[in-house]
Amino acid sequence: MEAPTTGGTPVPARDWSELPLDALALVFAKLGAMEILMGAGLVCRSWLHAAELPELWRFVDMARHRAVVAEMVGDDVLRAMARVAVDRSGGRLEVFNGRRFVTDELLHYIVDRSPALKVVSLVACAGVSHEGCTQLVDRCPLLEDLRVTGGVEFLRVRICSRCHPLRR
Repeated sequence: MEAPTTGGTPVPARDWSELPLDALALVFAKLGAMEILMGAGLVCRSWLHAAELPELWRFVDMARHRAVVAEMVGDDVLRAMARVAVDRSGGRLEVFNGRRFVTDELLHYIVDRSPALKVVSLVACAGVSHEGCTQLVDRCPLLEDLRVTGGVEFLRVRICSRCHPLRR
């Protein structure tokens, strides 16, 4: 394959690993947690460094990505990825959305490392118990919204009767 040309003159190759950190951070901010964990953050060292910036990890949505919805990635792998995302947040995680793979153990891990947690959404997480959700509410004073759907819907009513006022 020939190098691209402009008017017969070869265009110099670009080294994308040399992009400034702030430029990479702006690009990564447009991606979701799954895209960073499964792709962009794995390209090279400089991209990994950008992928580790805590400000990228305030909102972690691991519920809507096609790999999660279509069950293309195993639950153990998703739990490991969630732990990486929580660790990268450096305690700044405010929103966590999970589907299917979340367990009480993972919820405990998130709660222990996320004092700024405000919103949690859990969809079809059979591994989350009433006790797990109760611990979440008890230990997250900034929690404004807790959504639990698909199989454990009853938890929301039971928990909200004993917690600080949630906005939703």
